[in-house]
Amino acid sequence: MHKTSTLGTALTLAFGGLAMLAGTPALAQETLQRVTVTGTSIKRLDAETALPVSVITREQIERSGAVNVEDILRRVSASSAMVSDSTQGAGYATSNANLRGLGANSTLVLLNGRRLANHPFGSIGGNIAVDLNSIPFAAIERIEVLRDGASAIYGTDAVAGVINFITRKDYRNGEITARYGDTEDGIGGRETGASIAFGMGDLSADRYNLLLTGNFRKLTKISALEQKLYLRNAEEVPGSDPPTSGRSFPGRLVDFNITPGAFANAGAAFAPCDPNYNVIQTLTGQTTPNGTTKMRCRYIYPAAQENLPDSTKYDLFGRLNVALNAEHQLFVEASFARNHSIGRTAAVPIDSTAGHVKPDGTYPSFALPITSKYFPSALLSSLGYTPADFNSLGNGFTEIATRSVDVGPRTNENTNDQMRLAVGATGLVSGWDYDTAINLAQAKGSLDYFNYLHEGRYIAALATGNVNPFGPNDAAGIALLDAARMEGRMRESKSTTIAWDGKISKELMAMAGGNMAIAIGADLRREKAEDIPVNADYEAGLHIGGEGSVPRTVASRNIYAVFGELSMPFAKGWEATLAARYDKYSDFGGTFNPQASLRFQPTKEVLLRGSVGTGFRAPTLWDVNSPTAFTNTANSLVDPDCPAGFEGDPRCETQFNVRLSSDPNLKPEKSRQSTAGIVVEPSRNVTASLDYWYIEKTDQIGTIGGDAIMADPVLYEKYKSRIHRLANGFISYIETPVENLGDLKTSGLDLEVRGNWPLGGGRLGASFTGTYVFDRKQQNGKGEPFTSYEGTAGDGANVQPVPTWQHTLGFDYGFGDWVFALENVYVKGWTESAGLVEANVGVAQEHKVKDSSRWNASVSWKALKGLTLRLGARNLFDQAAPFTAVSSYGSHATGFAGSFVDPRDRFWYVTATYQFK
Repeated sequence: MHKTSTLGTALTLAFGGLAMLAGTPALAQETLQRVTVTGTSIKRLDAETALPVSVITREQIERSGAVNVEDILRRVSASSAMVSDSTQGAGYATSNANLRGLGANSTLVLLNGRRLANHPFGSIGGNIAVDLNSIPFAAIERIEVLRDGASAIYGTDAVAGVINFITRKDYRNGEITARYGDTEDGIGGRETGASIAFGMGDLSADRYNLLLTGNFRKLTKISALEQKLYLRNAEEVPGSDPPTSGRSFPGRLVDFNITPGAFANAGAAFAPCDPNYNVIQTLTGQTTPNGTTKMRCRYIYPAAQENLPDSTKYDLFGRLNVALNAEHQLFVEASFARNHSIGRTAAVPIDSTAGHVKPDGTYPSFALPITSKYFPSALLSSLGYTPADFNSLGNGFTEIATRSVDVGPRTNENTNDQMRLAVGATGLVSGWDYDTAINLAQAKGSLDYFNYLHEGRYIAALATGNVNPFGPNDAAGIALLDAARMEGRMRESKSTTIAWDGKISKELMAMAGGNMAIAIGADLRREKAEDIPVNADYEAGLHIGGEGSVPRTVASRNIYAVFGELSMPFAKGWEATLAARYDKYSDFGGTFNPQASLRFQPTKEVLLRGSVGTGFRAPTLWDVNSPTAFTNTANSLVDPDCPAGFEGDPRCETQFNVRLSSDPNLKPEKSRQSTAGIVVEPSRNVTASLDYWYIEKTDQIGTIGGDAIMADPVLYEKYKSRIHRLANGFISYIETPVENLGDLKTSGLDLEVRGNWPLGGGRLGASFTGTYVFDRKQQNGKGEPFTSYEGTAGDGANVQPVPTWQHTLGFDYGFGDWVFALENVYVKGWTESAGLVEANVGVAQEHKVKDSSRWNASVSWKALKGLTLRLGARNLFDQAAPFTAVSSYGSHATGFAGSFVDPRDRFWYVTATYQFK
């Protein structure tokens, strides 16, 4: 009932309340030039395609106020749950498209119809995809989103669809834009930027055209402490605690389960629990030998994070077209993009489970000598402990857990570069259109660490007794900590794609509905990954509280493909298209993927369309070549089998270590896709479409993540054997091998309504795009029953939230020199499972994330000839990002889902654009 009601409301809104919405006429429009539309290799008149394609124009991008590609794709309802590291800086500052929520590996990103290189940092079972920051933003003319699988056209990895960024063509003007924006509250997140575009030469008259663009953007950080989005837990989940960690500052005596700073009589060397960063837990039923109730601090780790990092991005793009004659053109296309990000997160967490996992499954001990001046012997004595109790580890040492606040916040400095060069030719030979190019794309990534600690050096420093884990350090302690730092360049990697492609197309014989047309082509591609840790200790995972071990992965593969497409307008109003592609992988053999589509246009006002096809996704180079690696769960989790008598022990409520392992015997994923839709144009001013889509994968490649196992009682019982425990019963690590998990099925509806009409001496336009998800279910293991994730937070690991409804509604009105624009971006909330909520905020109950409905507005004015000024507001009504109890949604955010919403409140911006010839 709930699903039917929601869908009914959406359709009523679209076809009832938006019956007068406007957009570019899709069926009755006339286009003189035949072009290649995303989703087909045959040149044809625009809008003749039978596949569902959404187009975002440059004008729409400018009116939205978006300043990066990730922000644009948040407005694409088919793009569900982007995988984004662009918030909080705990990852690699990357942003990946994720159509249908099937993972970035299943979405193909193109620039002018050709591939870019994937980001070079990878991991077993991880998303290896194009970083959207590499797209030359200032050069974009439009974005075409093919909302259907296109493995038969572009390559086997286009399972969920294709996003094609298309740059300006035959541009002969000049344009300079300056941008400035800031949050109304002035808490950070300020944006400054500028772009330039210059074009010269008329292809028809001068026989050449040169386009050069450049773009610069700088973003300043927002401290999570400024917004405190994570502290809404009490009002959203009654009885809950803020997201906390047992690795606190001031530190804790592990074997006594107390924090000295939680007691008023601790002494001058022991810092009290700062309420900005800690909650004090009173452990009911747990007492010291003299009957005093035990207390400890738990660290509110998101308070030390950033909701947005400092980042600087720039890109350069150039394209030269030379017309050899009326029928042949040569082109050279080059681009460079750099994204530099400085992300800071909470200081290094220190306890035994934050150290590396030894071959025998044990951890190193972080031990403080009981002779240290910082050992709280007086406090322990006042609590009834005797000197015989102090020596908890033997040999005069005791175990501690703390955070290196004196060292500073962990800082990841990422530099991601993308370089691309394409040289090719297009033209006409004996009635055949041809298009061919050699394409070289390379992505480089570097990672620098600051304020991290080396495990061995810190343990040695702690053993001197001169490091204070419970309070501020003196000069001697600071010197020891400085000597224990692990900083500098950690990783230098690159990903390279070298490809040649060529295709020809031609109209053939006449048929009852028009001319038959054919396209045939081939491409050769080599992909190489060189993921290189340049610091041996980083490679071995000896950075405390880092990302675990990061093994060297160097691998490559060759792919050879031939493809063809045949369009047959066999009767008036009818057109059938058959496409097929054969790909040969050097490491996974050959695959044949056909596609068939049918369009029927009984009148100029109505079009019916449908398609069926198959897909194939080979495992990533990391999935089959990487050595075993260790990492940790994304969320703090609860161990259901905590050793008896230790319930509530921080070692049972933590981020557990995870062991990743590749598998050279993995099977490729295979998929089947289908769509069926209708497009109606009741007038030249209004166009509406409704498309059903269905995708099924078999042998899906993935992992049963540690988060999923620990938060789902069913998965926990099934995969309990993968949880390795120490002799004392605490968890050592969780095995999460990459494997073929079984089947996945997802389906839904896409709705688009567009149009424009004259009004009051001006022109009013409006648009509506929405996606409703019927189901999203998968088998978490071969032969297992399906688990449904639609409308939920996913599994806390690999399945990201699946909103059942998303839409973008836009209006614009142009009158004389003025243009007014209004936009609504809506995401229906989802339900977080009781297991994930308990793991993060301590209450075992489901939490319903609220809907997000944000309005953006702008007004632009042509102040002078060639000069346009724009004033805009994002999040006009100052809606806070909905609270999430689960702390990681592909964005490392805590308290909000950074993959879906910008954390900033009301944001004002101005732009000035000067056009010249």
